[in-house]
Formats: sequence, C-alpha cells, structure tokens
Amino acid sequence: MILLAATAHALTLDQAVHRAAEVDPNAAIAALEWRQAQLDAAHVWASQGLTPSFEASRTFVGANATNSTSVGVSVGALNLAGWFDALQHSADARASRATADATSLDAQYAVAALYYSAVSADAALEAARISERTAKATADVTAARVAAGMENELAERSARLGLLEAQAETARAESVKEIAIASLARALEEPVDGLEPAAPPELPTEAGRSPWLLAADASVDAAKWQVGQRWAELLPVGEVSANSSLATLNTWSITLGVSWSWDGVVGPYLDARSAMLAKKVAEIELDALERDLALQLDISRSQARAASRVAEAARARQELAEASVEVGTARLSVGLASSLQVLRLQDDASRARADRVAAELDEILARLEARRVAGMGW
Repeated sequence: MILLAATAHALTLDQAVHRAAEVDPNAAIAALEWRQAQLDAAHVWASQGLTPSFEASRTFVGANATNSTSVGVSVGALNLAGWFDALQHSADARASRATADATSLDAQYAVAALYYSAVSADAALEAARISERTAKATADVTAARVAAGMENELAERSARLGLLEAQAETARAESVKEIAIASLARALEEPVDGLEPAAPPELPTEAGRSPWLLAADASVDAAKWQVGQRWAELLPVGEVSANSSLATLNTWSITLGVSWSWDGVVGPYLDARSAMLAKKVAEIELDALERDLALQLDISRSQARAASRVAEAARARQELAEASVEVGTARLSVGLASSLQVLRLQDDASRARADRVAAELDEILARLEARRVAGMGW
C-alpha cells in the first residue's frame, strides 16, 4: 500500500481533515449562514411574545404645555400565521445547520483525497527512482559488454534510450509530487513539510444519513410550515394590550382587539397555492436526492471493489515483473540473455510499479467517495 515517509513535523490525515473544516471558505460561509439563520429564527420567535412600548409627548396649546408619558405591553392572541412563520424559520435554521455540516464534510473529504494523492505521488516518485537506478545499472553493464565485444552497438543505444526515458519519468514524478503537496498546502492554508503514513479508509458496509439529506428534510419541513402560514393568514388576528400612564401606574387599561384583512380578494388563496407547489418541489427534490445518493453509493462501492481487484493484480504483476528482472539480470551476467531482453523486462517492471501505485490510489479515492456519500464523518 502506498505510504509516504514521515518527517519530524509530518502532517497526519486526521490533522489535515480537521483543519480543512476550519479553513475551507465554503465551510466558513455555510457556518456563518447557519448562525444568521439562527438569529433570524430567534428574532421571529421573540416577536411572538410580549411587546413592550413607551410613549412620551409634550403638547403646546397657546402658552400652556402639557406632558404625557405612558407604558404598555401587547401580545398576539390569535396570530396563528406568526407561529407558523416562527416554525418555518426554525426549520430553515435546521436546514442551514445541516448544509453547514455537509459543506464541512465535503471539504474534509476533498482534503483527504489531496492527502492520499500526495502520498501516491511520493510512492510514484520512489517507483520512478527505482526504475531509473535499474536502467542506469543496465546501461553501464551493456556499455561494458559492448566494449568487450559481447554486444552490438544497437544494444548500447537501446540501454541509453531506456535510461533517458527513466530519467524523464523521474522528472515527471517529481513535478507531480510538488504539485500534489502544493495543492494540499493551499487547501490547508499552511505549509506541508511531510505526511504521516495513512492506512486506506474502510469501505462502508451500509448507507448512513448524509447531511445533505438532513438539509433537504428540513427544507421540506420549512415548506410545510410555509403552507400552514399562508392558510393561517386567512384567519383573523387577535391582540391583547395593556397601557398605563406613568403618573398612575396603578391604573391600567386592557384592550382586546381582533383584525381581519386580506391582501385582495383571492391574493391569500393564491399565496397558499403557491406555497403548496413549493412544498411539492421540496419533496420531489428530497426524493431525487435520496435516489441520487443511493446510486452514487452503489457506484462508488462497485468501483472500489473493482479497483481493489485491479490493485491486487497490479501488486502481483509488479512482484512477478521484478522477479523476472532479477532473473534476466543474472542470466545477462553469465551471457545467457541479451541486454535487449533485460531492457524489455525492465520496461515491464517500470510499468507494473506505476500501475500498482495508480490502482491503489483509485481504490482509495473510490472508498473515500463511498464514505462521503454515506455521510460518514471523521
């Protein structure tokens, strides 16, 4: 399995994913939007309670002036629409929180993919360096055999070509590693000096509950309360108020009031119908999301299982190819094999190493996707 050598200040996978939740811009924005939704809900709930009032005035009549001060308090008695509105805002706040959790989780899995990609890039670089060292040794042996008249000049040219290709592959691998480390450092907003070895993630055995589904659930609830609010707006609104002058606080006047007004003749009915359609849309979106996530989970599981078999075959192929190189090199040393035969074996071994690293990364990325879709946290 692909591993990256650790340094004294090496970063661990857990450290990376936890920092991702703190510094990812989308996650930070989603968290702030959740806090805003909480404040909005708290404001609406507070408006359903007691509403205090204070009034002070000075009236001039000719040369005379009189002062008047009063205090009062009022509370809604039959305001069902207001209560439904408060419940809708609470559901919106729950949806915002679930969205913040989902955004943070996606950011963590994105960083985990970058982390494993960097580990894989280091493994690919090490594989390329092994191939380069082997190609260099073969080129030296072939040059010596050509000088001794045991090989023709074509063999030496082929060996030199193989060495140049191996050197170019090493340069490419170094570039890929630098880019992978830089991408991870950018996502974490801090330098990365090294990475601790990380075990591959486990493939989830069952589907969890993605926070995106929780957000969609809360959105459906909010749409339901919105429907209730629109229908409740057809009902009268009652209010109880109490007022007293500051000069005579022991005397209070109590007022019971009822108001009933519509926004046009059919306006409230049209608003209620519109809210019902919005609720239907939210329900359809929730159902579609459940189906999509279930499909994505099946796909990622299947890809992970297939990648596991491919990686297993790639490891076996690498072992066989490297063993063949050892046999071919031994036969070359005693004159029982040609340099061209050994070069072909080395090419096979080099491709086998690269294929093994790529297959193991594919398996890890498929497992990560399955865990993300299943809603598994860190």
